[in-house]
Amino acid sequence: MPATKYGQHVKKLKFKDKRPGFYRQVATLDGKDLGMEAYIEYGAYWAPGSMGAEPYSAHTHDFDQVMLWLGGDTNDMGELGAEVELCLGEEGEKHMITTTTAVAVPRGMPHFPANITRMDKRFIFLTVGNAGEYKENTLPADKKVFDKQPAMVFTAKYRDNIINVSFMRKGAWTYGPKNRDDSGGSLAFIHGREGMFDFLIMCESIKKAPYRFGPEPDKPHVHPLPEILTFIGTDLNDLSTLGAEAEIYLGKEMERHVISAPTAVVIPGELAHCPLVITRVDRPFILTDIRPFGSPPPAPGKL
Repeated sequence: MPATKYGQHVKKLKFKDKRPGFYRQVATLDGKDLGMEAYIEYGAYWAPGSMGAEPYSAHTHDFDQVMLWLGGDTNDMGELGAEVELCLGEEGEKHMITTTTAVAVPRGMPHFPANITRMDKRFIFLTVGNAGEYKENTLPADKKVFDKQPAMVFTAKYRDNIINVSFMRKGAWTYGPKNRDDSGGSLAFIHGREGMFDFLIMCESIKKAPYRFGPEPDKPHVHPLPEILTFIGTDLNDLSTLGAEAEIYLGKEMERHVISAPTAVVIPGELAHCPLVITRVDRPFILTDIRPFGSPPPAPGKL
């Protein structure tokens, strides 16, 4: 294979099961993979039960984290097809997650245990943190407290940490007058609310090709902060397949890379990238644009 200048930024994902439990085909990228103080992990939960590992108690992190419970039905991205009980804070405040939902967990905030009480469909669980290595500080377990807690809604102390993800139908011309392409799917923007840490996750279902991204789809652009594009398959029996093909161009040289399997494209700040073109879709897939450190307003002349 010919040498490439930017090939190290295109990372075909590797999967392994996480035991015990039913968290299957998990892909992990840490700081060494990403070249920054961040990590990303996702996989599929296959059956109800406790999430995580024993002793299934609360824990904290020395970094900010986002957890995303993501439905895999590209016809209805808000549909999780499961019910999850999640505890937050020192009080163990219990929340029910029943749709595609993100939870913002600032550093030092206790969270978990979490329990999948019902599952009609398998779902994707994705986590993002602004540390190069995942570590947790386990707190003493008290299962009786967790079991006795009622589920909270409008009066919850940590209500603002729960982000119910809303998807919009992303039709032609959504990017503006220079791009009439329609992916056939839907799009959501997930970002930290006022007073929280800064992050952005854009999540889009891709159902048809050809399809180009961005307001000026045939031109490269740059961002001041890094982003990671992840191409996620929706066959929750086999996350290692994508069922589609895409082309992305990196650098001022517009070096072409072809993606045909679940892949992460790591784009450091100020690296020119795009066009990004979906050339074939045999099975709908999910594209996420993850910005662990947020997305400040661009400088003049930049996107």
